[in-house]
Amino acid sequence: MVARRLRPAAIDGTELRVALVVGGATALLALAGIHRLGTEGLLAPLALAAVALLLTRPRLAMGLLVALVILCEGPTFGILTVTSHLYSQLYKYLSVLDLLVILALLSVALEVMRERRPLWLPRPLRLPLAILVLAMLAGVVTGHANGAGLRYAIVSEHVLCYLLLLPIAIANLGLDRREVSRVLVVLFALAAVKAVIGLVEVAGHYGETVEGTTTLTYYEPAANWLIMLAMLGALAYTLLDRALPPTSVILASPLLVACLVLAYRRSFWIAAVLGVLLVVLLGLSPVGRRAMALAALAVIAAIWLLGSVSFQSQLPIVKRAESLVPSRLEANLEDRYRLDERANVLGEIRKHPITGLGMTIPWSASVQPLSVEHVEGREYVHFAALWYWLKLGILGLCAYIGMMLASMTLAWRVWRRSREPLLRAFGLASLAAVAGLVVIDTTASFTGVDARFTVLFAAQLGLLAAVSRTEPAAD
Repeated sequence: MVARRLRPAAIDGTELRVALVVGGATALLALAGIHRLGTEGLLAPLALAAVALLLTRPRLAMGLLVALVILCEGPTFGILTVTSHLYSQLYKYLSVLDLLVILALLSVALEVMRERRPLWLPRPLRLPLAILVLAMLAGVVTGHANGAGLRYAIVSEHVLCYLLLLPIAIANLGLDRREVSRVLVVLFALAAVKAVIGLVEVAGHYGETVEGTTTLTYYEPAANWLIMLAMLGALAYTLLDRALPPTSVILASPLLVACLVLAYRRSFWIAAVLGVLLVVLLGLSPVGRRAMALAALAVIAAIWLLGSVSFQSQLPIVKRAESLVPSRLEANLEDRYRLDERANVLGEIRKHPITGLGMTIPWSASVQPLSVEHVEGREYVHFAALWYWLKLGILGLCAYIGMMLASMTLAWRVWRRSREPLLRAFGLASLAAVAGLVVIDTTASFTGVDARFTVLFAAQLGLLAAVSRTEPAAD
């Protein structure tokens, strides 16, 4: 039998035209990118393809967003400085991070619409988020009435939008308990990696210094929050599972502790100690009124300790702790600035107790002269509750308090109702960490103000909501 000669398959005319159009569009996009950005513009087609992929993969888009926020430090970090471009502005007020957040939110929204799923909103978050929406509207209107540009006032609330939308988006990803457990394992691994990088930063004397010449690990709150949460989670898992933790947890825990200590962030030290006490108190004892009363007293004591801790030593760590003494606060120029700032902010709030000043409107030093001036310092407040009150009015203060209470409620439910030790540990660690956050927020404004911190905190809320949505076990 004579073998039949194989002929190439005929190319369909439609396929050929589509291929030519796609190829031509890619070439034009590359040329436009080169003209606009130089040789880096050659990556424009690749970036477009990545955007198209992420729009169809919401879990990948959200995971990429959180992972990049964790791994990419700002320009003050001594090593891996190239990662700071994630926070660079691309167009007017929009940064690369803003675009990634928009992409992740849009990806989740498209999937919900494709599958015709009703949007689910965790019950504990409904009222605080509704109040936050009203407060944000009030902040824009008040700021515009006081002279701020309308567009600038709206865009200045972009970090508050993270806090508003990211928990809802993550809660609607459809993650089950097993998938959340995998995410938690990955986050713990990323925290361990951050701890190692931070210790390398200290060993090589690459980064920022404190108390003169002592190099610290991380000054930014995002890394310290993740590491503190991982540390509390490892402790909670050990107490709740009542078994020897995995080798990876045993090896990573000292690195986490060392990295947090060498960050020299006084507020995070106090919050971490408070968190450990709460985890031990609630993890080892039956939950009752006595335990909750002790937990509340621990939070109050932690806030009081921020102004009354005193040690005597020449070690850099203890020197940093020594600066918490009230008499030293008066002598330290920066700490004195915070006291002057608070007096002036409270003066503004007394003048405008209902509306506040509005977004982008700076407070004035009408009560107490400032010891030093900072660039855009009068648009910031080193006390989160006061920042919300000053910028968003009384509704903003209610929204902040409501978000803290809702976060604790979600964490409580996950801890008390989950069957899996890992998820229970995540709930208990989150409960203790949010209690610590209440303390931290009395010394700086992170929640809804700092972009990186807010992404991580919102992701944490979303994961707690995803777990609480599943069928709970009896308490």
